[in-house]
Amino acid sequence: MNSYSFLAVPLKSTSDVDLVKPLTTYIDTVFNTSDDNKAEVAEAVQELNKLRSKACCQPLDKHQSALDIVTRYYDQLVAIENKIIISATQNPVVFKWKDAFDKGSLFFSKASLSISDGSFERAAVLFNCGALMSHIAASQPFLTDEEMKTAAKLFQQSAGVFARLRDTVLGMVQQDPTPDLTPDTLSALSALMLAQAQESIYIKAFKDSMKPSALVKIAAQAADFYLEAQKAMNRDSVKGLWEKEWLQVVNGKSLGFQAIAQLHQAAVSCKCEQLSRLTEALRLSELASKYLPPGCLSEQLNSIQKRYAAAKKDNDFIYHERIADFRSLPALPRAALVKALPVTHPISPRFKDMFSSVVPVQVHNAMQCYEGRKGELVNIETGRLREHTQLMNGILASLNLPAALDDVTSMDTLPESIKQKSAKVKQAGGIAELERLFKELPSLYKRNEEILDETNRMLTEEKESDDTLRRQFGTKWQRMSSEQLTGPLLQEIGKYRGILHTASSADKMVKDKFEANRAAIEMLSKNEVELRNAIPGQAQHSVEGASEAVKKLRALMNQVQEIKVQREKLEKDFKSVRSDITDDLLRAMAESQLLNEEQISKEKIQQIFGPLKEQVEASIKQQDHVMAEVQTWNTRFTNEKSGSGSGAERERVLKMLAAGHDSFNELKGNLEEGTKFYNDLTPILVRLQQKVSDFSFARQTEKEDHMRQMQQNIISGGSSGGGGGGGAASTPPPRPPPPAPRTEVEPPVPPPRTQQSLQGLCCEFLLLHGFRE
Repeated sequence: MNSYSFLAVPLKSTSDVDLVKPLTTYIDTVFNTSDDNKAEVAEAVQELNKLRSKACCQPLDKHQSALDIVTRYYDQLVAIENKIIISATQNPVVFKWKDAFDKGSLFFSKASLSISDGSFERAAVLFNCGALMSHIAASQPFLTDEEMKTAAKLFQQSAGVFARLRDTVLGMVQQDPTPDLTPDTLSALSALMLAQAQESIYIKAFKDSMKPSALVKIAAQAADFYLEAQKAMNRDSVKGLWEKEWLQVVNGKSLGFQAIAQLHQAAVSCKCEQLSRLTEALRLSELASKYLPPGCLSEQLNSIQKRYAAAKKDNDFIYHERIADFRSLPALPRAALVKALPVTHPISPRFKDMFSSVVPVQVHNAMQCYEGRKGELVNIETGRLREHTQLMNGILASLNLPAALDDVTSMDTLPESIKQKSAKVKQAGGIAELERLFKELPSLYKRNEEILDETNRMLTEEKESDDTLRRQFGTKWQRMSSEQLTGPLLQEIGKYRGILHTASSADKMVKDKFEANRAAIEMLSKNEVELRNAIPGQAQHSVEGASEAVKKLRALMNQVQEIKVQREKLEKDFKSVRSDITDDLLRAMAESQLLNEEQISKEKIQQIFGPLKEQVEASIKQQDHVMAEVQTWNTRFTNEKSGSGSGAERERVLKMLAAGHDSFNELKGNLEEGTKFYNDLTPILVRLQQKVSDFSFARQTEKEDHMRQMQQNIISGGSSGGGGGGGAASTPPPRPPPPAPRTEVEPPVPPPRTQQSLQGLCCEFLLLHGFRE
């Protein structure tokens, strides 16, 4: 405390936290950053971790450079608030902060609170911003104009910080906060900082020898501010929080500035009023001197005694004026020259967001929705193409086309079209390839199911541990229950179980289709000689290869092939479209905080996929026209043919082989998609498992801390919330596990070891007797 007895708010303290692993995991899981951005983001996470260590865990000088570090860390926390969510369920990082005003004792550490929440970290760091501002302001020598202006500005900024926290802290800290973060405490600190800012203005005005009429207004307002701070600090909820010296200084300055204001007003008053005001000033100064430390406001208070003595002497011997009744005198004018400066972002003037390449979660979620809409449209349109292609293949197979046309121009048992289909099947691996893919699916499914089972086991184990301690300690186990936290995680596990169940059902349908077409696929997988022997020979045909019907059908078959080639290209075009909607979303968010993702996405999708959808419609219409032509000319063709029993059997086999070829291609595509689906799902489930593992670890850390706190409460007789904070209202902070029971008798040792032994015995008592008093 300097000669002006300015009060500086103590800083909250914390311990080191590793931000690298959880933040890196979260960013990789949620944002799927590109390789180009990964190195940049990894470096940013490392820098943020170092910045926290400097801002929160290392001693800070009472200098602007130290404040720059703390405000830069706070600004970065605000910048990532909507980008990197830190919460008990999404990205658990346990932040433990101790109460700033709790000095602790021999047996107890400071009252503290541990929460896995980024908003709690922001609240604690913002508190330290305000506290450090008060330290730098209070440490100013007040010798130059610049020093006095700096002090006044920092006190106002500090008042604004505490006012901001007062209004928002209950929304930022989801549990009962430590005493230093209660609204009443923050309101008192804001009022105190504002009073000290007004005093700083008075000091400058007094040193600048401003007119007494101006000094009256400044001093009277300072007295009012200190009186408001005194009232706020004497509330029952916070009175026990302050050191006795603090209460005395505030009380003394409230009285002292009332006296000083009367002193300056006496200088501009008439003789009868002057002595009355000096008498009141003398009374107030004598009261103030009982509370203020030596030297505080001494120049002004000493001046009151001298001025009073001189005025009284002059009146007694010269003027003989009747002294006015002080109660009848007009109230002093006031001038509030300071205010709590609002907290703006960024606080640090040279702040630069380390995570500028990471978009806000709101935009990221909108991008995910857009990708979902885009994927859904691609699946629908490609599904329509495949569905119509299968319909076309089915119609042609039922008509035995184009194999029937081959029989017209050749007596070969193996039609050229079937020979080509067989070659394609064998080139793709034949039935052996399908059987290999089928064999892989169960192991892929089981791997994903085991990951989900293990993830669920960790959550179940954590819940059982929490439930056991809750039953054991009853209402004394004051922390958020597992059910309140694990809902989203369990819902996510359930969602993926449903997806796996659906995938398993789809696998069964594919398997059934394979069995239905196995015989045809096996035949197509044989060599040419075996395939020819398996097909019945053809009878003498009567249709000439050059007939109009044959020519027309061959032309139509060429059109069918063209349609298939066009559709393959169209599918590739749908899947190869790359579109970035990030800029559209960021621009919309900058214009309005309300992001209409649906409208923006639909407009973007229509712009990109509109032409491709038109091509799909044109292809389907072309198919309808070609198939109608095929039906017409095939009727004419069949009327020209002569048939027999052996011819009917041959036609049946050829139709079966044509359908088998189409089924092979479809089955292979389905199996490859299924394999890719299971392989793509595995890393997603592993990330979910890691998220649950981090959550369980955070809960374990919280449990250990909570049990240590309860252990300390037992030592104090269960009546204090951490051995400090005076009479401030507080609840026992949450956290737990016990040290291992001692198996050896230790010899007498110095007091610190005795304390640990007492805590160990108390922890055993907690576990064995369920904390029954």
